Amino acid sequence: MRLSIIIVHHDAPEYLMACLRSVEKAGAGLSLETIVVDNASRNVDSLVKEHPGVAWIRNQANVGLGSAINKGASQSRGEILIFLNPDAELLPDSLRKLHDYFSERAAERLGPVGGKLLFSDGKAQPSCGPFPCLLGMLWRYLLPPTQRKYYLRLPERGACPVDWVTGAFLAVRRSVFDELGGFDRNFFLYYEDVDLCIRARYKGYPARFLPEAQAYHHHPHAARSKPDPLLARIIQDSRLLYFRKHRPTWESWTLEQVSGNTRR
Repeated sequence: MRLSIIIVHHDAPEYLMACLRSVEKAGAGLSLETIVVDNASRNVDSLVKEHPGVAWIRNQANVGLGSAINKGASQSRGEILIFLNPDAELLPDSLRKLHDYFSERAAERLGPVGGKLLFSDGKAQPSCGPFPCLLGMLWRYLLPPTQRKYYLRLPERGACPVDWVTGAFLAVRRSVFDELGGFDRNFFLYYEDVDLCIRARYKGYPARFLPEAQAYHHHPHAARSKPDPLLARIIQDSRLLYFRKHRPTWESWTLEQVSGNTRR
């Protein structure tokens, strides 16, 4: 079973370097290809030279995460697609765990499978959650930012069904990804993973969380000490798009009114 690792990169060369090294170690003994889709970074020439075994796709503009992943997937050859953030580092046996999990369930209708993320200090990082709804979002604002979107307790061993898994470390069969039409290009960044998982659920491919497959995730948005106003606006727009697609009209309308007030 061939694996295709697809990494979308934009101006984070130090993280990407560590990510690629971790992929090389974790991929030892597996049939593997690695594709980096670069969204118009300022300087990646040295990285390209240092990793000649990696396939590079150089976009002339930042087209967003989902669109870049779709482009990488269209030029990949693996039966299993694995999407990985450039600020993630795989633990050595993580790809083997995913490979074996899919191999042993060839006849099952598997949807997206997400691994367990860790903060840089090794503590567990929330990495999957319930599908968003307006009431759920309101009470979750009482929680710390790093926990608002996510399930708070999950098993330490053994896969379990969940609503959605994060695109920072997500595996999916090519056949399922193609049937879904890939990521929705209308999501520039954030919520494209939640949208993919709910569309997979509609088609009968529920998502699962696999805690044995692990990766460090060094720079998650929710844990950053300095908020980025532009990024906050992008997340807000993506959240509204998700609600318009998948939630009742009254919920999306209410959220739009609240979001409009926060912008003024």
